[in-house]
Amino acid sequence: VTLTLGIIATLFSALIFTRTVFRWLVEKGSLKRLRLCDLIPKRKFDFLGKRRLAFVISLLLLVGCSAAFLWKGKKNFGIDFLGGDLTVLQYKEPVNLMAVRQGLENAGLGRTATIQLEQGGGKAGEKAIIRSPQGSASKVLKALTEAPAAGGFQVVQQDTVGAQIGAEFARKSGVALFLGMLAILIYVTVRFDFSFAWGAIVALLHDIIITVGVFSLVGGQLSLVMVGAILTIAGYSINNTIVVFDRIREWLHSGSQGTVEQLMNQSINETLGRTILTSGTTILAVAALYFIGGEVLRDFAFAILVGIFVGTYSSLFIAAAVVLWWSRLRGKSVMVQRIGGKEVA
Repeated sequence: VTLTLGIIATLFSALIFTRTVFRWLVEKGSLKRLRLCDLIPKRKFDFLGKRRLAFVISLLLLVGCSAAFLWKGKKNFGIDFLGGDLTVLQYKEPVNLMAVRQGLENAGLGRTATIQLEQGGGKAGEKAIIRSPQGSASKVLKALTEAPAAGGFQVVQQDTVGAQIGAEFARKSGVALFLGMLAILIYVTVRFDFSFAWGAIVALLHDIIITVGVFSLVGGQLSLVMVGAILTIAGYSINNTIVVFDRIREWLHSGSQGTVEQLMNQSINETLGRTILTSGTTILAVAALYFIGGEVLRDFAFAILVGIFVGTYSSLFIAAAVVLWWSRLRGKSVMVQRIGGKEVA
C-alpha cells in the first residue's frame, strides 16, 4: 500500500505539480534561461556490438544461479511457503521490537523468523505475531524470556501453519508474477511492437532469475516479502527498458539515416546518463535501507540492490539486443521506418 501511494504521489508530482511550477515561473518571467548540468558526458559505446559477449555472460549467470537454486531445493523457501510455528504474544506495554529481534537472533532465528506487530485494542497493549520454522516455538519463548527487554508478555496463541497454507501462498505469488508479466507483454506490444515485448520479457526474466539465484547463494530464503521485492524489481527493470525503447522508437520515426543497429546504439547512449543517475540515486536510498533498516528489511533491500544492478545491465546490453535478434530471426525490420519509401532494416 505504501509503495502504491508513493508511486501515485510521484506521478502527480512529475506530471502536474512540477509542470505547473515551471509554467508559473516562465509566465512570471523568473525563469528565462534553463541551465542543465551534464554530469555524465555523452558517449558512443557500441553496446550492441558487445551483445554476443553479454549473452555469454548472462547465460553463465543464468545457468549458475538456476543450478544453485535447484541444488538447495526446499532450503530456498521460508516459513511463508513451507509452513512453521505461529506464536502470538500479548504485551501490556509497547513492544520493544529491537529487543525481540535480538532475542530471536541469539536463538539462531534471526533470518528465518518473522515478526508482525498488531494493536491489541483498548488497553490491551500490542501483540507480537512471530512465525518461525516448525518445531521452534519453545526456542522462541525461551529466547524472549531470557531477554529482559523483550519480556513482560503473555502467550495467547501457539499454532502450527501447515504446508498447505504455504502452498497457497506460493500459488498466489506465482499468479501475481504471471499476471504482471502478461500485463507488461500486452502494454509493450500495444505501445511499441511484438519484437519489443519479447525484449522486455526476456530482460525481465533475466533479472528475476539472477536476483533470486544470488539471493539463494548468500543463504536467503524466499518469503512473501521477497515476492514483493521481485515485483518491485520487475517494475524498476521494465521502467529502465521502456525509457530506452521509447528513444529507439523516436529515432526510428525521425527519418534519420542509419541501420536499426546504429539507431539503437545511439538511443542507448543518449539515455545512458539518465539510466546511471536513476540507478545511482536509487542504490543510495536502498543501501541506506540495507545498512540502517534493521534485520527485518535487510533481505528485501539486498534483493532490490542486486535487482538494480542486474536490471541496469539488462536494459543496456540485453533488451535491445533481443529485439534486434528477434526481428532478424523473423526476417522483418524492427519497426517500419520509411526513408524515401524504403524500410530501414
